[in-house]
Amino acid sequence: MPALRYAPQAREPILADSITVILSPQSDGASDSFDTRVRRQVSLIDSGKYNNHALSRPGADCRKDDDHHPLPYETEIRPPHEFSYEGALNKLINLPTLDGNEHASELFVPGEPVTFDEDFQPEELGLTKRRGKLLQISSWLDLNNKVSIGCAGAIIGYLQRKRSARYQPRDPAANSVFRVVKLEMFNLRGTMLVNVDALISLQIIQPETHPAAHKQGSAAKEPLSIHGLFQKHVKTPQGKQLLRQAFLRPSLEVDPINSRLDIVSIFVRPDNEEACRKLSKNLSKVKNMRATVTLLKKGIDSGKQKHNAFKSGVWASLLDFCYHTIEIADTLQEVLGADRLPLCVVAADVLDRYHLQRLGRMVYEMVDLDASTDQQRTVIKPGINDQLDEVKNVYDGMNDILTTKAVEMARALPAGVNVDLQVTYLPHMGFHLGVPLDLTSGQPVYDGRELGWQRTFNTDKQVYFKNGAMHELDEDLGDLYAVICDFEIEIAYDLAQKVLEDEKLLVAVSDLCGELDCNLAFAHTARQFKLTRPMITEENIIEIKGGRHLLQEMSVASFVPNDTFLVGGGGGGIEGPSMLILTGPNYSGKSVYQKQVALAVYMAQVGSYVPADSATIGITDKIYTRITTRESVSKIESAFMIDMQQIAMALNSCTRRSLVVIDEFGKGTDSCDGAGLAAGVFQYLSSLEAESPKALVATHFHEIFDLGLFDEAQNITFAHMEVRVDEHRSRHQGCTSTEVTHLYNLRPGRSDTSYGVQCAAQNGVPGEVVERATELARLSRKGEDLVAICSALSQAESEDVRLAQLTAELFMDQDLDQEMTKEDLMSALDAMLERGVREMDS
Repeated sequence: MPALRYAPQAREPILADSITVILSPQSDGASDSFDTRVRRQVSLIDSGKYNNHALSRPGADCRKDDDHHPLPYETEIRPPHEFSYEGALNKLINLPTLDGNEHASELFVPGEPVTFDEDFQPEELGLTKRRGKLLQISSWLDLNNKVSIGCAGAIIGYLQRKRSARYQPRDPAANSVFRVVKLEMFNLRGTMLVNVDALISLQIIQPETHPAAHKQGSAAKEPLSIHGLFQKHVKTPQGKQLLRQAFLRPSLEVDPINSRLDIVSIFVRPDNEEACRKLSKNLSKVKNMRATVTLLKKGIDSGKQKHNAFKSGVWASLLDFCYHTIEIADTLQEVLGADRLPLCVVAADVLDRYHLQRLGRMVYEMVDLDASTDQQRTVIKPGINDQLDEVKNVYDGMNDILTTKAVEMARALPAGVNVDLQVTYLPHMGFHLGVPLDLTSGQPVYDGRELGWQRTFNTDKQVYFKNGAMHELDEDLGDLYAVICDFEIEIAYDLAQKVLEDEKLLVAVSDLCGELDCNLAFAHTARQFKLTRPMITEENIIEIKGGRHLLQEMSVASFVPNDTFLVGGGGGGIEGPSMLILTGPNYSGKSVYQKQVALAVYMAQVGSYVPADSATIGITDKIYTRITTRESVSKIESAFMIDMQQIAMALNSCTRRSLVVIDEFGKGTDSCDGAGLAAGVFQYLSSLEAESPKALVATHFHEIFDLGLFDEAQNITFAHMEVRVDEHRSRHQGCTSTEVTHLYNLRPGRSDTSYGVQCAAQNGVPGEVVERATELARLSRKGEDLVAICSALSQAESEDVRLAQLTAELFMDQDLDQEMTKEDLMSALDAMLERGVREMDS
């Protein structure tokens, strides 16, 4: 989330006297408002939820509360267009803050060709700074987060309005007030900051993208990811929401993390496995009561006119909810050690068996669920209302009444008229006489004009009439179906109101089931993948024994675990490196190792067990990665430019508690520039000393270590992935081949070879290419001039050049002034070529 620091007045402190919360009418905070016009209301922030000091100073340590009293805040609702992404970009580009660095480079993009003078400014030549400024902003803010950028635009608009209201348009003092002095990313209090690049690069959450993804909504299929492994064990809709929220908001507080780990530690006990299975089975039948309560309220608000005001599934969901939550309450008592868990203690109070049984019994005794499903409306059981039962009895005996009436009407027909006469009851339309339709003439076989029949409508096979007898039936019996529906609507309406009297209970139990479901998912996953409980500490360290990568482990026959030990700047007396530089061959597991360390940190602060033999994880406030380059034709950015933005964001925003993962940075440009950039980044991170973040970097630029840049660095350690190299001499070709066996063990020290040529051969690159690459690599290691070597001619090429020179000399000696026919000229040229070949042979 971007933060804009601004100065209210030239001589006032940065902290304002109040906090202004700017909302869009489309936001949740403004959704309950009946008046969407711009309005303000003043309230007081709850000191238990908000930390005024942290809100006022985005750069402050958001994990610790202070003793400041909450300040009043103003809520200002603004039109949606003020939150537009493009408008926000334009406002950010025009900030004077971006022009404050005199040494910053500027990027101009050509526009339309124009006639110009040499003294014109770049903007006058059709050039624009827009793209260059966006690149500059992207080093501070995540421009892919359109919601946050839109909010930043709304804040800038608010500051501009404040300045315009207080000062005249040309007042010089206006330039020094309400101005943005810095752009900065900050995380919400108590939450780790992880951007989209890190989530995707580490495969934490990876929504599948395909043409029909927008039609699947929240149930869209998720490919292989860490979140997907846990989501398979979640049974309830509210549990899925809480699990996703947990993965998107890793905690920075030790106590909440340990609280979840305590719950998981009880559920993963072998003697609780059967109880956990029963809990998950019952939870699979539990729906989100917040949605059910909303449907009940909508049914009541729709009035008593709609026959299907209450969907049939509402009552079935309520009945299942009451039954299975009672089962959950009983099963929780079987969980050994549950009495020590705050969640289970709360569950014992919230899961009120008496009221849940009363609600379930009330729905079960009143609503006929099978009939409701068939008729797509609420059907009431017999014995609830005497009048309803009487009407239903008449309605159920309708066939006898209609048959008797049809016989009476057939006897009243004129002599000689023999038709298949039917008396039919149609809901909401009453009683009708039905006569077959003559398919040849399209007219009824008898229309009853002499008897006073009135034709009402017809179908493909029948024509329907009304007469006096039918009107009498309408008056005597009425619209029975409508009467039944009206009675049942009244009863369902009263039932819904009685259910909503326990709305708080239903919502509390539903939320509790979601929390229980989410924690059970952590327990089931920990049991399935043999995860271990991490020790969470305030010390700024990462110590992992036997760490594994969950996703990689699922994809290979056997996985080789490795250890990790890193200490961030200001480690509190703990000695250790803050940066681990990985070298070694391609395909040796460096990237997997980097990801598994970052995932262990992330999973630990989510509250999950981690894939390791043991792990001590210090609180990490941010994770930045330079691993994956996500290119897109919709963005005018090269792969190298995207890499630069990721690195700039990490360097500008990291703290001593951050974790920075850099994999093969600098490979997208000239090798000299790439090596220089990589060395500069590594040296900058190590030079921060007490403010150094924990860093995992991997590189193939071995030449940067020969300069001695890192010889004196005490906070850097080197490691490489172990391989076994065997040299084989071919009997047939007389050449030597190198066979590389990857062992995937992390070993201390630096490796100076990458074996890229062998990796190319293993992946099917043609042998001629591999041989040429091997030869050039050998010459390069000897310090030979590759430009001179590559430009040297082969023997065949040298002979061709010599022949061309001799032929040219013979051609120049010819007397071409004399008149020659075409045949003579061709003969002379052939002779010259033959002579040149003879001289070359001699």
